[in-house]
This record gives sequence, C-alpha cells and structure tokens, in this order.
Amino acid sequence: MADNTNKRPSASKTTKKVTTNRNIFANLGAESNSQSTSAKRKSSNSNSATKTVARATATTAAAVGAIKVAKKMNGKSIAVIFICFILALAIGVGVCFFIGRNDVFEFIGNEELSLTLDETYKDEGMYIKEFGFDVSKMAKVETNLKQNANGEYYAEEIGTYYMIYTVKTLKFGIIYPVSKIRLITFAEPSEGEN
Repeated sequence: MADNTNKRPSASKTTKKVTTNRNIFANLGAESNSQSTSAKRKSSNSNSATKTVARATATTAAAVGAIKVAKKMNGKSIAVIFICFILALAIGVGVCFFIGRNDVFEFIGNEELSLTLDETYKDEGMYIKEFGFDVSKMAKVETNLKQNANGEYYAEEIGTYYMIYTVKTLKFGIIYPVSKIRLITFAEPSEGEN
C-alpha cells in the first residue's frame, strides 16, 4: 500500500490557493484605504470642530475674566474709565472734524454742458480733497458716452448723457457716500457750421 503523506498537492490546487490569498489581501487593502479615507474626513471635521470649540472657550474665558476684573473694581475706577473713554472719543471726533473741515467734492468745469455731435469732450474731472489730502485721482467715472483713443468722450446720437463720479475713500466713499453727475447734451450741428 502506498503512503499518501509524502504526496505534494498538484500545481493547479496550489495556484488556486495562492490566487485566493491574493484576493483576500487585496480586499483587505481596499477596506483599509476606505477606512483611512473616512477616518481622515472624520479627523478634519473633528479638527475644525475642535478649533471652533477652542475659540468659543477662549472668548468665554476672556468675557469671564473681564467680568471678574469689573467686579473687583470699585465705582470710582469704573467712572474714571468711562470718563476717559468719552473724552478719547470726543477728542477723536474733534480732530477728524478739524482736519476735514475744508474737504471738498466738486466739479472742475461746468456741471452741465451743451455740445454738438461733431464735438468731443475732454473730461475735466473732479476736485476731491479729503482730510487734507487731494484724492482726485482716485475718482471713478461711469458714463453712457463713448470714448475715443485720445480719451475724449463723444456721442453718435443727439440726447443728454451722464458722467457719474464716485470715490472709494473713507469719508466720501464709506462714511458719507457721495456721487456727482455731470450732464452733457449733444445736439445737431447748426446748418451754418461746418
């Protein structure tokens, strides 16, 4: 009788077993990749949540600290701080008023013009002075006129056209927004004109 213990498995059985093991390891790798990707997402979400909680905690701690300091102060100290704050505010407003008392936002040239269709208009612009500084070059112009290569404005049809001037500065752009409009009327040339 032959002994089967020394027999080796056939090559086809070994190949099937190795291929099966490779598939198992490949699947394990794919699962670990998807788990690591979802773990990264959870980690980034938890990091942003942690940062938000940390900011809120710091803000709360600062507010609590300020309240504790305010409770320790007597009434005279609080009154002195309040008076100093009001004085600083009044001085700041006074200085801004004093510096800006000569501020202007005005046309250079006429506010309204009458031209003929064969004429062009070279924009004279605005004179803008804010807090003692000339900011005229910062003015923006919006118009429904056409502009040629020389920077002159013209119209192809008769009518009244506009040029709106604005500036994006602190006083005339944010605090007291100002815009000025220049009107330019274009008419047909007279029969006697060439």
